Amino acid sequence: MEKLLTTLSAKKADLIILILTSQNIETRVERKNKLFDILVNHEDMEKARIMIEIYYKENKFFRLKQQLQQIPISSFKSYTAFSIMGLFWLIHALCLHYHIHEHMILKYGASALFILQGETYRAITALFLHADARHLAGNMAGMLIFGAPVITLSGFGTGSFMLLFAGTLGNLINAHLHKTAHLSIGASTAIMGAAGLLVAFQMTQKAKPFRFNTLMPIFAGTVLIAMFSQGENTDVMAHVFGFFSGLGSGIIFFPLNRTLQFPKKDLIALFITIFIIALAIMGAA
Repeated sequence: MEKLLTTLSAKKADLIILILTSQNIETRVERKNKLFDILVNHEDMEKARIMIEIYYKENKFFRLKQQLQQIPISSFKSYTAFSIMGLFWLIHALCLHYHIHEHMILKYGASALFILQGETYRAITALFLHADARHLAGNMAGMLIFGAPVITLSGFGTGSFMLLFAGTLGNLINAHLHKTAHLSIGASTAIMGAAGLLVAFQMTQKAKPFRFNTLMPIFAGTVLIAMFSQGENTDVMAHVFGFFSGLGSGIIFFPLNRTLQFPKKDLIALFITIFIIALAIMGAA
C-alpha cells in the first residue's frame, strides 16, 4: 500500500477514512505520535484523490465555517476596542458637562471648507465627536461589531492605526468631494472603514486566482453601507468613502502585516496612532 495523505489529525483522518470507505476503497492507518498517515492500494490511489477532492468541493460552506472558527475575532475580548468606546463616551460627556458641545463641533468637526483651507487635522478630530446620545450609542455599537474584529485580527496597535487611517482618509476624500461648508462628525467613517478592512481581510486570506466569488465580500460590504446609512442626518458619502478607504488600504495592509513581524510592532503602531491624534489636537490650538 502507498501513502495517500500524511500527518493528519485524528479528526481529519477519521473523516478521510469515512469518505474512502463509503466508496469501497480499502484503507490502512499508520500512527506517528499523535498524527496519522492514510494508506491505500496503488490501483485505488487516483480514485481516492478524486473522491476526496469531490467531497471538499461539495462542502465548501463547511470548510469556510471551519476556517472562521480558527480565527479568533470575538469582539468581547478586545480591550482596545472597549477603550476606544470609553474614549468616545468620555469626550461626549465632558463636552456636555462643560457646555462646549457646539463649540467643539465647530472647532474640530470635519468642515470641508476649512479642511480644504489647510485645517486637515479636522479629518481626525471629527472622528471623536458625536451629535447626541443616539449617535454616540450607534457608533459605540459599530466599534464593537466591526472595529473590534479588525483590532483582534491585526493587533491592538496596528488595528487601531488602520481604523484611524481609514476614517481619516474617508473624511479627507469626503471634504474634497463637497468643497463647501459641509460639516461632518462621528466615528462612523472609521467604522465603515473597519467594515471595508474586514472585507479586505477576507479577500486577501489566501492567494487564489481571480473568480467571481472574490467579489462577494464587496457586495456584502455595499449591503452593510446601505443598512448603516439610514437616518435624516447621516453622511452617506462619508460612509461610502470610509468603506472604500478601508477596503483599499486593507488589501495592501493585511498581506504586509503578515510579512512584517518584529518585536513590539503593536506598541510602536499604537504610539504612532496616539502621536498622530495628539498632533491633530495641537494643530487646532
